[in-house]
Amino acid sequence: MDERTGIINDYERKKGVLNKFVFNSAGLSREELWNLAEISEKRSDSRVAREWILALPHELRRDAHHRIIEQFSQALIAQYQVAIDVCVHAPGRGGDNRNLHAHLLMTTRPMDAAGELGKLKTFLEWSDAKLRKNGLPTGRQQIDAIREKWSSIVNSELEAAGLDERISHLSLQEQGITDKIPEIHVGPLNMQLARMGYHERASRWQLNEAIKAQNNIIDIQTARIARMQSQQQTIETNDAQASQKPAAGFGGLAASQEAADEAYQQAKKRMEAQQKQVTEQANEERWKPAQIDPNRGSVISMFQADTQGVYRWTKGKNEGAEAFRDSGKAIHSQTLNSWALAAELELAQQKVQDREWKEIRAFGSEEYRRAVWIQGQTMGIQVEGYKPTKEELAKYGQAPAQGLAADQKSAAEAAQSRFQQDQKYQNKFEKNNGATNTPDNTNSSSSRSPKM
Repeated sequence: MDERTGIINDYERKKGVLNKFVFNSAGLSREELWNLAEISEKRSDSRVAREWILALPHELRRDAHHRIIEQFSQALIAQYQVAIDVCVHAPGRGGDNRNLHAHLLMTTRPMDAAGELGKLKTFLEWSDAKLRKNGLPTGRQQIDAIREKWSSIVNSELEAAGLDERISHLSLQEQGITDKIPEIHVGPLNMQLARMGYHERASRWQLNEAIKAQNNIIDIQTARIARMQSQQQTIETNDAQASQKPAAGFGGLAASQEAADEAYQQAKKRMEAQQKQVTEQANEERWKPAQIDPNRGSVISMFQADTQGVYRWTKGKNEGAEAFRDSGKAIHSQTLNSWALAAELELAQQKVQDREWKEIRAFGSEEYRRAVWIQGQTMGIQVEGYKPTKEELAKYGQAPAQGLAADQKSAAEAAQSRFQQDQKYQNKFEKNNGATNTPDNTNSSSSRSPKM
């Protein structure tokens, strides 16, 4: 029973749970542990637990999964002295039958031997400013270290099982792999449609399959190059050891190698063209603007602001998480979510109408400025600071200019005159006088804002 609400939650008959573990709970049951975690938090918006969703390699046996979970849990306990609750889930019905995974919940406060939670949060929950002041790694650095530990534990089990597969906590770019395309998140609906045979309706599944096929071509071509280089090295070594052989023999082999090289170069050009096409399609699919229904009221109602100007999600999986903050002169964004961008634009537009701002100008990464410009186009809100391509203008059109910027100069002239100034700021909208001014990036935020 949840002592805070008085509601009894019975999960004993829940299907798909393969196993459950509790670590470092000082003998407390699962119910006692989380009731203790609840009453330890006084603020209504406090984080009670931190969740990790762990993808378990389908190539490994069940006992290997148990070892991985236990080693990872003990590593977290050694670092943060927390209590941990783990449930292993079977693949969902209609989903990928290899999607074996675990949900790991860790308390946000350390657990002592007497079964009491600490007064202070673990330093994983501290702000970056407090961490730096105490000479500790930032939140992002801690999370990266945890992901690296997970990769190390999983790879040890894969190696022990004699498997060649390996995982990495690094992105393809960080691994130095520049010729492959990152796969996109398909989602349960697209996966289920694909499983049922409705491939034409599962657009994200289709795109991901195209990316996989393209990456497979790259793997095949890379392996082919390695074999050709190995064969060439063997030929040259044998030729040096047997110089009495007629020169014509080597010439014939060299001619075949040149033909193979030429054929490979042609294939490589075709592959690069295909890769470019798939990459462009992937980039297009990664972000789409929110389609706002004006009859349903303001989008900003999806968020609740506190006295500090911080807007948080009021529902959904991100409930309670910070989306953006209004500092008066600037709106600092914490996400690229299109609905959050729409709310930021609503807020910025109101500031323009109230004559607080002269215009709405986006600063920051190319990805962010493109996203907020497109979102503005769909809402009829002019956003400066991004130069759209001809294709984007043809697709999304040109929103009407607004505010004092329309009276002074065209959007193109305004963007050009401030091009140098754009480079000085990270993910913020600014006033013409140089003070920060309107919504921000989602994945990379202002240097003054916490990064997610």
